[in-house]
Amino acid sequence: MTSNFAPPFAEISQVWASPEEHAAVAAFLAHEAEAIDSRDFATWLSLVDDEFTYQVPVPRTPDNPFSPHFDSRSMLIDESKWSLESQWFRRLDLDLYELSWAENPPVRFRHFVSNIRVRRTDDPKVLDVRSNVMLVGTRQSDAPKFLTGERSDAISVVDDGYRLTRRWVVLDQVVIDFPQLRIML
Repeated sequence: MTSNFAPPFAEISQVWASPEEHAAVAAFLAHEAEAIDSRDFATWLSLVDDEFTYQVPVPRTPDNPFSPHFDSRSMLIDESKWSLESQWFRRLDLDLYELSWAENPPVRFRHFVSNIRVRRTDDPKVLDVRSNVMLVGTRQSDAPKFLTGERSDAISVVDDGYRLTRRWVVLDQVVIDFPQLRIML
């Protein structure tokens, strides 16, 4: 799946969410990170909308420091809930795990989500959530590898809490040295 999708809510809203809603969204993001780190994909999938999209554009270093530090026309990762469930997570099912060499031995992941900023949008049922993220990946006794970036999430307010509807991550590193790229940032 390829698109020319720009970052969600490219124009940053100046209307902040209430402190209570900010705390609730921070707890939601912690729950989401815990599900992914513990490989509880069924729980993680229950936290995302059926129309979920996940994109990581190719990072770049422009000559002009005010230009975007990514190429919005090229994606390192361009996925949907369907592709994550049927292709990414399917490879970890017991009947396929022994054939998934990228996962055997498994990479241990740890997410660090910080500087969470929750803003309102024109749609009262959608929040613009920005955060900084660091992902640490470790395989066996290898030295840990790190990826950092800024996330832009669209989070929908639903009857039973929140659902992640869109994730756009701009990486800080231009050269990616990580055990694998099938990662959720």
